[in-house]
Amino acid sequence: MSQYNTVFFDLDGTITDSKPGILRCIRLALDAKHIPYTEAQLDLMVGPPFRVSMRELLGVEGEIVEELIRIYRGEYEIAGWRECRVYDGMEDLFKRLREGGKRLAVATSKPLRFTNKMLNELGLSKYFDFIGGAESDSSRDSKIEVIRYVMENLKMENGDGVLMVGDRLYDIDGAKLAGMDSAGVLWGYGTREELTAHGATYLFETPEKLGDFLLK
Repeated sequence: MSQYNTVFFDLDGTITDSKPGILRCIRLALDAKHIPYTEAQLDLMVGPPFRVSMRELLGVEGEIVEELIRIYRGEYEIAGWRECRVYDGMEDLFKRLREGGKRLAVATSKPLRFTNKMLNELGLSKYFDFIGGAESDSSRDSKIEVIRYVMENLKMENGDGVLMVGDRLYDIDGAKLAGMDSAGVLWGYGTREELTAHGATYLFETPEKLGDFLLK
């Protein structure tokens, strides 16, 4: 059997294609504050914490960021979170891994209240031993903070035997900081080049191939 007994999954771009709702709500917030942007910049804003992407991609900092977050989350809470779909093969993957005795958790930078809403609505919560997300007040915002939060709640002292699965560099970097291996997935929003450059331990093109690896 695989050396990994526990698997952490990112949410947006890994479990779900959430881009349409996220981008619509980001556009709404930026337009409300007359902040210019390109479609290429918007695409890169799917995945990292909102405060990080505002600073790194648009150069926006300070109080206006909190106002943008308020506008974004106000719309996202009403309808944006529903504009998503589960990637083909993901639910089958979760079923296979649970039947194979693996412990599964979610570690996402999406605020926890939206994460729980999405996973409950999609019928996926039942597959996870723990669901970890960000705090809305930025007290637990970065990927490494979320990963450590999940580890604490699963009573784990280190990252041995854990694989972090995600689609962006933040997942890979967070896994490194936590002392765990990482699997970059190529069906999400990150590129092969991005995931390779940040040192993903493995790359997988489909959920089925990831499952085969974990259960071999």
